[in-house]
Amino acid sequence: MTLRQSKSDILFDRLRRDILSLDLPPGMALRLPALSEHYGIGLTPLRECLNRLAAEQLVVPEHNKGFCVTPLTRADLLDLERSRDAIEGAMLAHSVSHADDAWEAGVIGAYHHLSQTPVPSVIHNDEALAQWTRRHLAFHQALVAGARSDWMARFAGQLQDQLGRYHRFIQAGLRDLTQSAPPLAAKAAEVFSAGMALEPHRALYQAALDHDPAAALAAFRHHTGLSIAAFEELSTLMPAHSPFARTLGPQSEHPA
Repeated sequence: MTLRQSKSDILFDRLRRDILSLDLPPGMALRLPALSEHYGIGLTPLRECLNRLAAEQLVVPEHNKGFCVTPLTRADLLDLERSRDAIEGAMLAHSVSHADDAWEAGVIGAYHHLSQTPVPSVIHNDEALAQWTRRHLAFHQALVAGARSDWMARFAGQLQDQLGRYHRFIQAGLRDLTQSAPPLAAKAAEVFSAGMALEPHRALYQAALDHDPAAALAAFRHHTGLSIAAFEELSTLMPAHSPFARTLGPQSEHPA
């Protein structure tokens, strides 16, 4: 029997989804009266939801003001990537070390779907990008599915959600460039897509099927390193006045 969600749970899921999708943008002030009117719910359950979101670090309290959506920062993005490397890497090594037929079948199926999905242009095709993102996530989830740790799985899911906000923010910045600087947008989109290439995933797949945890961990760390390298290259390409540069560029760590 499926339990019905409470109104508070439904609101929590909706607020969380709106934050992760950037419908509620990073840094946005969340004033309770306005939110209550927008979502059609009372202040008490709304405050409860915001406290739950604060526990997930998706919102932060502001003294005497309420809450705001957690801002994006360069330091936080790099910290998330390093944390993902540590947690998901450990889960991958454990999964490969304890491989069974069900796990292997899951990895084979997920990789097949990913390998049949062309890497899309981040600035042109939302539907193709969404499909690739789903299949990419499914592949990584299949790789670590053999790790028998509920806590690590929970942390890995939270890291994926948080990193998803950064990816959507960067994608939006690249699309904005198509209007202001089309040649630069095309170059930046190529850099972003380089982190989505199939070859690093093929290396992960092969190491996993070889039941070689050391090789799988090395392939995974190479993969995450490519993501960080792509981000760093984007930092050198994006115009200083762009939201990307102001939020995630090197200069953002040392504001004037």
